[in-house]
Order: sequence, then C-alpha cells, then structure tokens
Amino acid sequence: MVRRRPVILGLTAAGLAAVVGAAWLLARPGGGTGPPPATETPSAPVSAPVVRPPVTGEDRSALAEAVSAAVHQVVPGTEIGLAVHDRRTGSALTGVNAGRQFYAASVVKLLIAIHVLRADEWTVPGGAERDDLVAMLSASADGVASALWDAHGGPAISSEMAGLIGLRHTSPPRIPHQWELTRMSPGDVVAVYEYIGDAMPGHAREFVLAALAEPADPAADGFDQLFGVPEGLPGGGRAVKQGWMRVDDGLVLNSTGLAGDEGRFVVALLTRQPGGTGFAEGRAAVTAGIAALAPTLTADGN
Repeated sequence: MVRRRPVILGLTAAGLAAVVGAAWLLARPGGGTGPPPATETPSAPVSAPVVRPPVTGEDRSALAEAVSAAVHQVVPGTEIGLAVHDRRTGSALTGVNAGRQFYAASVVKLLIAIHVLRADEWTVPGGAERDDLVAMLSASADGVASALWDAHGGPAISSEMAGLIGLRHTSPPRIPHQWELTRMSPGDVVAVYEYIGDAMPGHAREFVLAALAEPADPAADGFDQLFGVPEGLPGGGRAVKQGWMRVDDGLVLNSTGLAGDEGRFVVALLTRQPGGTGFAEGRAAVTAGIAALAPTLTADGN
C-alpha cells in the first residue's frame, strides 16, 4: 500500500484476514513507523505433515498446527487466518479462523476487478482500461484501485460482490473511500477464487488469471510482494494476490492464490502481526507458514 491517511475504525481485534473503536494509521511500506528489517538467525524449520486428500479431521488439525507454528516461530503473537481448499475434491484441506474477518488490504482488488468486468457484461476492455486492470492485479497499483473504487460505487462493491458470490464474512470499510479496510475471512477469499475459476465467463476468467499469474517484482509502490505463496511453494502459485499495509498497532500481510497442478488448491493466509514487526520479518513469517503447506500441496499422488 502506498497511501498515508488517518483512519478511524470501530473494531480493533481483526487483522484479512478474516482471512479485523480505534484509530489506525496506514504507512508506506518503505517508510512505516516500525523498526527497520532485522537480521535474524535462521530457526530450525517446523516439521509439517504430508497430507493427501481426502483428509481426516486429525489431518486437518495437524496441518493447521504446522502452519501456525511456522508463522509464530518467526513472529510470535501473529493473528492468523487460514483456509486451504481442494478444488478437485471440493473439500477443505485445512483452516485456522477460516470464518474470522481480517483486513483485506489489496486482496480486495479481486472484488474490484470482478465488479468492473461484470458491470460491462464481462467484456474485457482494451487500451488504457485494460492496462489499468492488469496493473491493479499484477502490480497492485493503488491509484487504479482508488479510481475504480470511486467510479463503481465504493463500499457498494464489497456488498454487491458479497451477495453475488455468497460471501458470508465480508464487510465494506467503515470509511467509504478506504477500500483497503474492507474485511474478509480466509474462507471468503477462497470463495472469490472459486468464483473466478468456476463462474466467470471464460474470456474474463482467463484475463484475470493471466494478470494474477504474473505478480510484478516489485509492486507498483516498490514493495517486495513475492512472499508467501510465490516464495513458499515450489514453482510459486498459479495465480497470486497479495496484501500489505500498516495499521497503528499492527502489520497486515496477506498471501492468497491458486497452487498445485492446474491450480488445484486455493490458499488464503491472512495475518495481523504485532506493530513492531518489520516488513522483511513479517514477509518471512508468512512465507514460513505457506512453506509448511508445501509437502502436502506438492505431494506425489495429489
């Protein structure tokens, strides 16, 4: 996120994820109020179970515990929301606080893109409009998101998309122009990817997934967005949307996307980390959590 604005909210307990009264302060990734990135002594990796779907409740719990332990080993005190869905079997692979709301940050750009395309009967625009949508999805361009948010009804985007997709734990921002403060649950983020992959018309779906498949390095605001899914899974994700921002008592870092063969798995890891956490340390924590899923998402026979 690149904007610095005072924000007043009425909720203090959440972080996207979900994948959230107090005053929040958003800061630039390069100029936040937290300490500079710390150099850390690598910790021993958390041992993660290898789970082959379909899974038992015990398997789901073990996998969830491995992800949580991996994140907390790097940044203790992190609030975690996790949902992993197997599109082939139609079942949940694991989850932690999957129905809890967290701040979406730039993950809400998925809803903005769907709303814009649907408003024009799923026609993919050309020229500058197309370039803007690609920049919003792949480079996470905030200026484009703000312009589209304002032009398409602001908070109504969150509400309308929740109704369209069937999102049960998505709420618009309490300050209308601050789209990044939309709150979503990890389970709702998974549902958004399911909608993109299964319900959007082919040409619109292919456009969105192609943009998400090429996350810019760095993002438009200079932030290193290749954490979590891109770094934690062999080969990275098939389609990825990240989110990052500071609030006055926390750091929001979210990593979401499609992973595995033909995008079989939908992954949403939403976090709210302690306010003193540096961006590099925070990214490492999210990547460690995603890496704990790797033995399962890349296991032979899956």
